[in-house]
Amino acid sequence: MAFRNIYIENPARLSIKDKQLVVSQSKDYTIPVSDIQSLVIDNLQTILTAPALSFLAENQVAVFICDQRHMPCAVLTPLGNYSRKLQALNYQLSTTKRFKDRIWQKIIKQKIANQATCLKINDKPKVPELEHLSKQVIEGDRAYCESAAARLYFINLYGEGFSRRVDNVQNAAMNYGYAIIRGVIARDICSYGYEPSLGVFHSNELNAFNLADDLIEPYRPYVDLWVSKNISEDERYFLPKHRRSLVSLLFTEVEIDDEYRSLTNAIRKTVSSFSSCCRVNSTKFLKLPKLITLKQHEYE
Repeated sequence: MAFRNIYIENPARLSIKDKQLVVSQSKDYTIPVSDIQSLVIDNLQTILTAPALSFLAENQVAVFICDQRHMPCAVLTPLGNYSRKLQALNYQLSTTKRFKDRIWQKIIKQKIANQATCLKINDKPKVPELEHLSKQVIEGDRAYCESAAARLYFINLYGEGFSRRVDNVQNAAMNYGYAIIRGVIARDICSYGYEPSLGVFHSNELNAFNLADDLIEPYRPYVDLWVSKNISEDERYFLPKHRRSLVSLLFTEVEIDDEYRSLTNAIRKTVSSFSSCCRVNSTKFLKLPKLITLKQHEYE
């Protein structure tokens, strides 16, 4: 089972030799590709060979490329590794409007519940209000509970003057963490043969990852919790140590389906359960994460 998340911060040449990823810098480092879950390339002087890209894709490694602002701007997702792609696509296309509305209801209900837990862990107010909103979510969230929760959540978590529209380190950290998790979700969606642009709620024709943007929602509070614990309001710079730590969130422990898994494995559980839901056009199999205090998952 893959368990490594590799972060490339300094110039390097990446190649493949004997099924190992070779990272050539002042000296060579080798890592078995079968051990790698994700690879984040955060240096524009890095050279990556075509055979390396091909082999990483064949082995289901999510490869992220970062831009000059150190934000992920591209992700390599695998194609053709699922043996029944057309069957999966037909399942996805045949889902009903009511099915989609019920999936979205479950997603938003759990997202708001996780936001309430995030406030509770931080000893912040408005926890009962968010818990109440979570219970009020209806099919398709037609009462806009998600928006109402967001108005309470962010200003109580980060302070009265906080806005998601401001260009600051807190928002940069959240955007970075969301992008990493979104890419892993997109990787798993493709590995199950589903089309990531076909969402249950998000439907932007310019967005190739609408479904990933649906399924990420209950995972966002994991990033928010990390930011609340590690980035102060007056932080001036989004540093490499912050980015490395956010990538390592993929190792954090998640409660899902009455089990404890790494965040990466929890994502796979969510995508797998969504696939099961599509096959029978029922939401009862959907598995979503419950937020707990951040700690690294320990493999037995």
